[in-house]
Amino acid sequence: MILEGIQMERAGGRGICIAHAPDGKTILVAGAAPGDVATIKVVRKRKKHLEAVIERMEIPSPHRVEPTCMYAAHCGGCSWQHVAYEEQARFKEVEVNENLRRIGGVHVEESRPIVPAPQALRYRNKLEFSFSASRWLTWDEIASNEPIEKGNALGFHVPGMWDKIMDIETCHLQPEPSNAIKNFIRSYAKEHGLTFFHPREKHGLLRTLMLRCTLAGEWMMVLQLFEAPGEEGLALLAAVKAQFPELVSIYYAHNPKANDSIYDLDLQLYHGVSHLTERMVSAIDGGRALSFKIGPKSFYQTNPEQAQRLYSEALKLADLKGGETVYDLYTGTGTIALFMAQVAGKVVGVESVPEAIDAAKENAEANEIHNAFFEVGDMRHAFSEELWDRYGKPDVLVTDPPRDGMHPKVVERLLSLDIPRIVYVSCNSASQARDLALLSETYDVKIVQSVDMFPQTHHVENIALLVRKNHHAE
Repeated sequence: MILEGIQMERAGGRGICIAHAPDGKTILVAGAAPGDVATIKVVRKRKKHLEAVIERMEIPSPHRVEPTCMYAAHCGGCSWQHVAYEEQARFKEVEVNENLRRIGGVHVEESRPIVPAPQALRYRNKLEFSFSASRWLTWDEIASNEPIEKGNALGFHVPGMWDKIMDIETCHLQPEPSNAIKNFIRSYAKEHGLTFFHPREKHGLLRTLMLRCTLAGEWMMVLQLFEAPGEEGLALLAAVKAQFPELVSIYYAHNPKANDSIYDLDLQLYHGVSHLTERMVSAIDGGRALSFKIGPKSFYQTNPEQAQRLYSEALKLADLKGGETVYDLYTGTGTIALFMAQVAGKVVGVESVPEAIDAAKENAEANEIHNAFFEVGDMRHAFSEELWDRYGKPDVLVTDPPRDGMHPKVVERLLSLDIPRIVYVSCNSASQARDLALLSETYDVKIVQSVDMFPQTHHVENIALLVRKNHHAE
């Protein structure tokens, strides 16, 4: 079905735009910008809405810009790159508040302006590329009369296609020498006859490439090989090492598994140090630089500059005076906990992944922070009497759950406790809204503060400050 003269009214979730058909039915339009007027093609009919793509642009939105990246229309990694960054940030702020209102029915006393990212491009400290023996072809290439070189590819998965890799020459999300390293490896492999992985037929040497970096400009490379490296694989690593002195850490792994996950692999350190070190400074008086070890399997926020701001905003909303006991649920490697420990009397971080807790303890020791304690445990049982007996009752609770939000049992447990303040950090305002709706019977949502960690995408972090009803600060 083709519909003409459809105006994109506002930004919706997951980077789509909201419009309405002449009969009033809601339309979700991919690749559009709020304010566009376009002829659209309906590609899927749902019970409550239609899904569509732009067939022909009639009047471009004043917010629309030319994407920096030549792959923006196909890659899927930067779904908002055709929208001016200032408007991207504004749309995210609106979406967060709309989710809290519509999904959670949450009354927010103060909604603060979003904190935009200082860099709209080149902000990521980690990228993962995949090799393929048969690169993905665009419709333009297929429709042209030019000879097509199918060849090898090193780039990103095409959205929705696990076995299709788009060959990428330049990605604008990570600083250089990211592209230089990637392109050197691809050229070397082609020149020396190294085979690229074939995901369907399960053969080929080169499988995935991960690049990590720090704000100080140190780099780590992790190369996954589907077959044992042999002399040719080790020669590639030697060539990369010689070409890029910025690579202070080079790992490789033999991975013949069905998936690309590195977490159960035995990684081999080929060159340099075992981990990178990132430093953050909290935006508080007397705050000092904290260092965090980042290994090949470590979780760390992919936008380190904005992560520093996110944790600082969470610390401000906690409003610690000194001496408080703080519990940090889903503490991960302890980043938020260590920020809080600079002011709090005691911080207790709880996390279900033992390796993350080991890293958190190492980070505390490296920073000479002695008032942060870390425990492995299921969040549903984080408030056992045994834990409380050891560390005491929390004055402030910080929670930073995964995208699905907190387990209902965790929310239920929080409602049964008498914690004065909760700082809820979320990467998904929809699941956060659901949890806040449940908590609102006991807590008032005083402040929400969004921080844009992921420019050019629809993702955004949001912090909510909850204060127990009828609680008055001393």
